Amino acid sequence: MKRALEIFSWIALLGGVTALVGFTQKQKDSQSLSTISIKIDKPATSRFVTAEDVKTLYSNLGYQFENQNLSEIDIHQLETLLKSNSSVEKAQVYHSLNGKLIVEIKERTPIIRLYNTQNESFYLDKFGSLMPLSNKYAARVLIANGAINIPFSTVHQLEHLESRLNKLFRKQNTTAVENTQLITRLKLEEENLTGAAQLKQLFDLARFISNDKFWNSQISQIFVNKNNDVEMIPRVGNHNIVLGEATDLEEKFQKLLIFYKKGLNNTGWNNYSAINLKYKNQVVCTKR
Repeated sequence: MKRALEIFSWIALLGGVTALVGFTQKQKDSQSLSTISIKIDKPATSRFVTAEDVKTLYSNLGYQFENQNLSEIDIHQLETLLKSNSSVEKAQVYHSLNGKLIVEIKERTPIIRLYNTQNESFYLDKFGSLMPLSNKYAARVLIANGAINIPFSTVHQLEHLESRLNKLFRKQNTTAVENTQLITRLKLEEENLTGAAQLKQLFDLARFISNDKFWNSQISQIFVNKNNDVEMIPRVGNHNIVLGEATDLEEKFQKLLIFYKKGLNNTGWNNYSAINLKYKNQVVCTKR
């Protein structure tokens, strides 16, 4: 008898839980949107992605801001479309129990803007991903110009290389710059990827500068001269800094820092027209 009562109790409990779940699901299916909360993680002055952009996308999908049934909103579609925005690093869309639709976005952070010899311009973000220009906002970042033979098409192909490789040879969400190493390792055809090696060097230089507080404040522009030597233009001092290839950056910048401290502080910051760091273990200066 006691055993039968226990079984009956468990059946009753299970039935109650099932009914409660069904009631909750019914309420959820008929719940109306209460409000939309949009949170965008980005630098204070950035306007690559705005709350209005999200609202416009939401509206263009045919959804209403009032009397909209939550169950009719395809949050996966909305999230996928937000992630496809080249200015968006991460996006998450979900709704709360009280009917609020929550959109959380992390914006990409550009660190360099390149102007190439084809009169094209684009950004690379802090991971090396392509960021096309925005018609709403221009980021104040390091500028690179001169003999930069990196077509936009090259960077676009590198950014979407997984579509050619069917994602077999790379992890998900790698970047254009990371894929410059992939094409070398897999010995892929490079005739349509002009400038991939130069892209890697310029990104490495921009990342080095942006990660150092002093150099980020001091270096205002990168210039590639007709000999393909990389030069830098400082904010303080009337001189050009010649790197040669953008390699061995730790060593070259350390040489420059020592020269700044022990040389220019004694002779003056405007006595030289060029400071050349190309050569091993020495700094060669050209007097004005």
